[in-house]
Amino acid sequence: MLLPLDDSGTAGQPSFINRRDIIATVFDIIQSAWIQVCQKPEINTKSDEDTIAGALHNQMWIEKENRGINGPPIIVNEAATRRSQRSFKPDGFIDFKIVYSWGIEDYFGIECKRVSSTNPNRHLATDYVRKGVKRFVECTYSIGHDYAAMLGFVIDGTVQDCIDLIRDRLNKYKTEICLKEDWTNEKSFGAKQDMYRTRHLQNGHNIMSILHLFLVVN
Repeated sequence: MLLPLDDSGTAGQPSFINRRDIIATVFDIIQSAWIQVCQKPEINTKSDEDTIAGALHNQMWIEKENRGINGPPIIVNEAATRRSQRSFKPDGFIDFKIVYSWGIEDYFGIECKRVSSTNPNRHLATDYVRKGVKRFVECTYSIGHDYAAMLGFVIDGTVQDCIDLIRDRLNKYKTEICLKEDWTNEKSFGAKQDMYRTRHLQNGHNIMSILHLFLVVN
């Protein structure tokens, strides 16, 4: 179900919308926005992660506005994250917080990484796992959340090869990332191509599902 997510109630009042529906809508916005991102001359296979994510952020806002979505979700790029609300200094900066309510932890976290299955960039698959997935598992991002996501920006055009390489790296570091369920296709958030799911033990007791979506950089 894709929602309009239009908060037409009293100003200043939260909008209570099923979070799973928000996640499905966010992925739909991402895929529509990505078509426009790939048409930008500034975005190519040599663009760095922050530039690609920044272009996606801007285009997601445009897509959101084009759909007439006046309320949540609020899309925040390079947002600070903290393991404790008492911390003054952020533990990290996540690529996207998709904020859907008034609570400080009411967001869907998305981290982005460039990926490639070919040299000289095969090491990016390891970064995807150890500098992406692991940050959710060790509570740098999305502490206590049951869902989060990774976006893989495929820079060599070989989506399936990249997926196979990342699966290999997930298994290689499965103890480090507390992998509790093997890689599987994910269909419960709509008909998305190249979307998968892994499950991890976060902070020793919380099971987190990480959704993986792959987007080809032209």
